[in-house]
Amino acid sequence: MSVPAALAAALTFVVSGMIRGTYPFGDRPRSTNDLGQQFVPMYAHLRDILTGQAPGDLIFNWSSGFGVPFLGDSMAYVGSTLSWIVLVLPRDHIDLALFLVDVAAIGLAAGAMATYLRWLRPTGPFWLAVIGGVSYGACAWAIDDAAYMSVWLNGLVAFPVICLLCEWILRRRSMPSLLVTPFVIALLWTSHFYTVYMATIGAAIVVVARILAYDAAVSWRERLTGALRCMLAVGLGIGLAAPLLLPTFRSVSAARPSPDVSFKPIGALDFLSRLLAGSEGVGSTPGLAVGTLMLLLAISFPFNRAIPARERIVWTAVVLLTVGSMQVRITHEVWHGFDSPNGSPFRQAFVIAGMLVIVGWMSVASGVRGLLVVTAPLALVGILYGLTWNVRTITTTTHLAVPLLAATALIAWLIFRRPLPVGVRRGAIVLLLGAVFVEVTLSSVAIDAQRSKILSASSPWGELHSTIRALVQSADDWPNHRTAPGAALTVNDPMLIGGQGSQYYSSTIPDTVSAQLLSLGFGYSSYGRATVDPRNPVVDAIFAIGARVVTDPADDAPRLEKYDSAPLVTVRPVKAWTSPDPGPFGAQETALGADVYTIPKLRAEQTPDATVADRGGAITIQPTTGTTGSAGTSGTTGSAGATGAKRSVQVRLTARCAPGSEVWLAAPTTVGEVVVDGRGWRPILTPVAKRPGVYTGAPMMRLGTVGADGSYRVELRLQGRTRLPSAAVGCLHRDKLTAAVHQLGKPAEVKVGGHGIDIRLNRGTAGAVVVSVIRIDGWQCSVDGAAARKPGDRAGLMAIPVSADSSKVSCNYRPPGIRLGLVLGAGALLGVLLIAAALLVLRRRQT
Repeated sequence: MSVPAALAAALTFVVSGMIRGTYPFGDRPRSTNDLGQQFVPMYAHLRDILTGQAPGDLIFNWSSGFGVPFLGDSMAYVGSTLSWIVLVLPRDHIDLALFLVDVAAIGLAAGAMATYLRWLRPTGPFWLAVIGGVSYGACAWAIDDAAYMSVWLNGLVAFPVICLLCEWILRRRSMPSLLVTPFVIALLWTSHFYTVYMATIGAAIVVVARILAYDAAVSWRERLTGALRCMLAVGLGIGLAAPLLLPTFRSVSAARPSPDVSFKPIGALDFLSRLLAGSEGVGSTPGLAVGTLMLLLAISFPFNRAIPARERIVWTAVVLLTVGSMQVRITHEVWHGFDSPNGSPFRQAFVIAGMLVIVGWMSVASGVRGLLVVTAPLALVGILYGLTWNVRTITTTTHLAVPLLAATALIAWLIFRRPLPVGVRRGAIVLLLGAVFVEVTLSSVAIDAQRSKILSASSPWGELHSTIRALVQSADDWPNHRTAPGAALTVNDPMLIGGQGSQYYSSTIPDTVSAQLLSLGFGYSSYGRATVDPRNPVVDAIFAIGARVVTDPADDAPRLEKYDSAPLVTVRPVKAWTSPDPGPFGAQETALGADVYTIPKLRAEQTPDATVADRGGAITIQPTTGTTGSAGTSGTTGSAGATGAKRSVQVRLTARCAPGSEVWLAAPTTVGEVVVDGRGWRPILTPVAKRPGVYTGAPMMRLGTVGADGSYRVELRLQGRTRLPSAAVGCLHRDKLTAAVHQLGKPAEVKVGGHGIDIRLNRGTAGAVVVSVIRIDGWQCSVDGAAARKPGDRAGLMAIPVSADSSKVSCNYRPPGIRLGLVLGAGALLGVLLIAAALLVLRRRQT
């Protein structure tokens, strides 16, 4: 039954895309949020790694964030067993590859569930097992939450597969079941440890229910030994995955943290409404819907006297407790590995969906005969339908599909109750199958339509992608210098397009990298997990950016800019120079090793619309109560902490610097606008910025050039109370920057490998070799073949001290935790081999 269920579920997903007109069937983009911003770029980068086109490997990514680990990203985003699909299609069809990954995963989940159902109750109608598989594979969670987080679908696949493996062990205590299971579990856990962890918990709950529900003929000894064998096999499988899991866990623990979130349960109607087909509530409610038919069958389970009382009591209690666990804080924490997510708090909903399908199947496989078994589910679903009619999660599709499918199911039941001709019965089966297929498809359409009103989507690969990629490739000279592709398409353009830029958006971004870039004047979003390049010449010099793709605001046409770049590796004096300047300007100077900025004293002009105060160099601007500001624009807001109604004020700051120097603004938490180059207003942070300074931060901005009189006026348009830092403005001296770059020493040769770098030095100069990579845990460097040690730190960059007679420096990145992971993996493999040997000896003795 696995093949028909897999094909049918995959087909519903495909047909829903055809109806919606989303890619690849129409002009609507389907790469919603993280699918377009993270998954598509990372799959493109994975393809480059596998084809030898990337400047890195599966361990380290030289393309993003000026050099970051990739193993954690691989496990969190592209570790799916279906990732090989990217190699089947050309690179410019990467969006199609992700669509096929989703289609295949939904099909596999449906097929696995249908197989498990038939294994659990072989007597049930095969066509209803197909419906059960389709209802699970294309459940609301799969479409609403996981279809744009492709790797989450691995958890959807894992749940029925782990249930099937444990059922195999419980029923047939054979050598193959114990030896095959660990390797399958390892494969699943390396596909996506996060959702597969939830699937493993769900499968454990199912196994407990199965053991408790056995009749008295099965002894407790047999039940417990079966459970222990299952636990052993699963534990060994997780151990086999340890060489990848432990480094990933270390990577996640060292990643940029987000603010703590306190879980809050949602209202009962909002929660229960998601049981109905076509309901949608991405990011805030659980996608529990498995279609009206399977919902009716699941509710019929406790009323079905054809099922033994012990089984009904156990399964009903288990399902209700599991559903309740989604609304209780402590169990919510357990489901999410004691790390409550910032969004989508019900990520385990697919387990509940699977359990509803399982109990629904057990009910129908036992026979739905009594009047109560039919009327009770219809009545309860009808009550829920009426109570949730106007709930925000309910769609028009819900209003139509639920009663129509319920009526169709009732008609089919009545037909099967009577001794009618075979043709009529087969017609009823076809009618019910068709109704379920249509409901699942239209529910997917409704979910996607509603979600698209909330979440934005990225366009698939097109002419602009190809143009920017061609520009990047034309300037590529790695590792002599970096070529930054910018962020015209996504926040992960270095992986999507190619090159070696600073842009990087990942939940595994090292906190060290994020903090260092932010200190240098980078902007950010998502609590610092996504970086924004300030396009600052000092930053370019520090990180060896020799070319960059920029977009002309006049016609949005991309063009290539080239710069006189410092090399990737420089040789600096023994004693590091530290800038006395505060803020990001001083941090940049320290990283460069030269004084290139002047920090002027800012003077604020008083205005009748606001009160301006200078305290310790920081300027506080407080709008006068009731002012509107003649220069204000609708919707402009202040920075964090703004109070009162929308009141915009225009403020002018005056600074004095050397004529010809460039004026830069560093005000990361300021919401408002500033005049750039005297031509027009540009946003610093937009009014829709979420919690400025926490969720988002503005990058350093170039405002213009100081005139011949040495005076420059900074025009700001703000709303609400705003506090500008003491070093909000810096004046850059280009002549000093050019001189500083030319004074940096260069090594004789630099070779960069997948996760290492080899440097050949010119003899005779003692000092420090500085690599334009932010130092993180895992780097080890050796000089002239000596013992490898952790490199030093110069303003966050890797620095290795060398003597005058040193000739070679070699650095390699080894993911923290990989040694222990290899030890645990080897131990698990040894455990599997010992079990195999023991079982073989026992079999020979029995023979």
